[in-house]
Amino acid sequence: MEVRAKPLWTRMAVDSAAGGWPPALMPTAGLRTALAVLDLGMVGTDSSRRAVPSAGASYPYECYILTRDDAGMTGVHQVDPGRRHCQLLSCGPRVDEALCQAALAVPEGGAVIVLATRPWLSMRKYGDRGYLYTQLDTAHLHMNLVLAADSLGASIVLRQRPQGLQPLVKEYGECAEVHSALAVTAVPADNDSGAEPSGWVVRDARATRPASLRQQPHWLERLCWESLGTDSAGATVGPLGSAISLPTAVRRRGKAPLVPQTAFHSRRSATGFAPGTVPARDIHSTIDRAISVFNDVLPGAGTLPHATLVMRREEGEQGELPGPGVRWLPELSNESVTEAFMAQRHLADTSAVLLLHAPAASLIEEASGPQLWTVLYHAGALAQLVYLEAAQRGLAVTGVGGFDSERWQRLAGLPADHDVVYAVAMGVDTPDAPKLDRLAVAYAQNERS
Repeated sequence: MEVRAKPLWTRMAVDSAAGGWPPALMPTAGLRTALAVLDLGMVGTDSSRRAVPSAGASYPYECYILTRDDAGMTGVHQVDPGRRHCQLLSCGPRVDEALCQAALAVPEGGAVIVLATRPWLSMRKYGDRGYLYTQLDTAHLHMNLVLAADSLGASIVLRQRPQGLQPLVKEYGECAEVHSALAVTAVPADNDSGAEPSGWVVRDARATRPASLRQQPHWLERLCWESLGTDSAGATVGPLGSAISLPTAVRRRGKAPLVPQTAFHSRRSATGFAPGTVPARDIHSTIDRAISVFNDVLPGAGTLPHATLVMRREEGEQGELPGPGVRWLPELSNESVTEAFMAQRHLADTSAVLLLHAPAASLIEEASGPQLWTVLYHAGALAQLVYLEAAQRGLAVTGVGGFDSERWQRLAGLPADHDVVYAVAMGVDTPDAPKLDRLAVAYAQNERS
């Protein structure tokens, strides 16, 4: 991979694709279904923020839609949610073969939404730890899309890391890995939730972006990808994984959606916390409901990661102590919280922290295969549910990926062999604090400030 042979200006210059805009397409019913789900679960209510959180606002993933056209041919569309742009990349029997290998089918009037991670987008800022953030961020989005489809009245078939779809994604992103896929049925005709998407531009990019001329990844991205894992011969491989079937229908007929649509519109990441304590019952009800929905969507997920709720207790506060999995820390000072959160001062007044942790041995990929991926997937999915439940109760919440695991282990009395993989902080909102991980290069890792 020789780089220096090319002049610096040549390497920096933008390589334009074929001139002119690709022809516009009229979105089919299935594509409209997928875009409606993305509108609610991914894009958000305005252009200033997405519907899901992301460390450093990197959003290290890509989204593809597989759906049929009016002639019955299955095509692959790539989605740019920021620009509300969707382009058709390829179409034909090869797409159907990939779906067959993934044990998925495009529902009538529906679509298959595929998420693929691009770790480089996060790792270029956070180094190796950016891979953790990539998995957590994508799990946030995956859970949000499942719940968005459910709230629109659709049924869903889920697959984690499905085999067969990787070649489709690799055609357009060599340094990407298929994370998950969900087949979404058509939204019922009597649904009055305003599911029709608007403002999207759909174009046919097959002529201007043929697969044989796919864009090569930047040399830095390739080096980053190769650092994630190699086989015995030194060839680059993606992180290990296998396909897992999940419930064929999350939504139960006649039942209300698991999460109301208002939660998607009001969800936000707090930029900081003000002094004060959130009532314990509000925090408990938020966590309990989030875990309940998590078990509905992912039954049999097991106990990884473990969840421990750390709460401050005001002096003189009365009431029964909660059950297992909760730690009251009356002596927890703002200084201790700041140190445990890697000097992130905007988190000093946190009222409660949900610590998601697992045995360190289960996080060693070489020894446990896909278990690391599973732990991070479950942690990100559960954290997204906490976001949505907190939004319905007016609680301020933010996910924290930069923390001192050993310090939290001591503060919360976690098992000695456990490591924290994610933390969800809750408290009294303050809109005045800046989001510091967007202002510094690697603030969360305490490398620069």
